[in-house]
Amino acid sequence: MKKIISVLLIIINLTFVIGNLSFASEYRLGPYDTLELEVINHPELKTKQTVAPDGQVSLPLLGVVSVEGQSLKGFQRFLTNNYSAYLDKPQVVIGLTPKPIYVVQYDLKNDTWEVKKAGSIDEAKAYADLDPTLTIEHGNVYKITMGSKPDFWGDNWYKVLTGAAVAVGIYATLNR
Repeated sequence: MKKIISVLLIIINLTFVIGNLSFASEYRLGPYDTLELEVINHPELKTKQTVAPDGQVSLPLLGVVSVEGQSLKGFQRFLTNNYSAYLDKPQVVIGLTPKPIYVVQYDLKNDTWEVKKAGSIDEAKAYADLDPTLTIEHGNVYKITMGSKPDFWGDNWYKVLTGAAVAVGIYATLNR
C-alpha cells in the first residue's frame, strides 16, 4: 500500500513539475519564499520553511542551508545529493509559495490608498492595469497613481450654477 501511495505521489508531483518547468527554471529562491519539503517515505523529514532574510533555511539532518539565488531544480538536486549521505536514493519533493507581489494604488481624486496582494504576475498586471511590457517580479511593490486631482469647477459646476439660479430666484421673489 505504501508503494502505491508513493508511486501516486511521484506521478502527481511529476505532473506538477512538468507543467511548471518554465517557472521552475526561471524562478530564483530568495528571502520570504515559503518552501514545503518532503522526502518520500520519510515523514520525519517533512518541513515547511520560510526563507530567512539572509537567504537561509534550517532543514532536518542538513542544518542551516543557503538557498538564495538557487533555482528550484538546482535546489532539488542539492537536497537529493545531500540527503543521499543519510538515505538510500532519496526522492525530494519541493513545494513553493513565492513571495507575493504588492500593488499599491493611489487615487488622486478621492485621495485614498489601496494595497492589493497578488499571488501571480498575471494577477498583479490585472490589478494595476499595467503596461504588458513591464517586467514584474515576485516580492516587489508597484505603486500606481490613478485618476486626476480634484478640480473644483470641473467637478462642481452644476452645483454652482444651480445654487446661483436658486439665489437669483429667491432674490427675484422677495423683491417683487
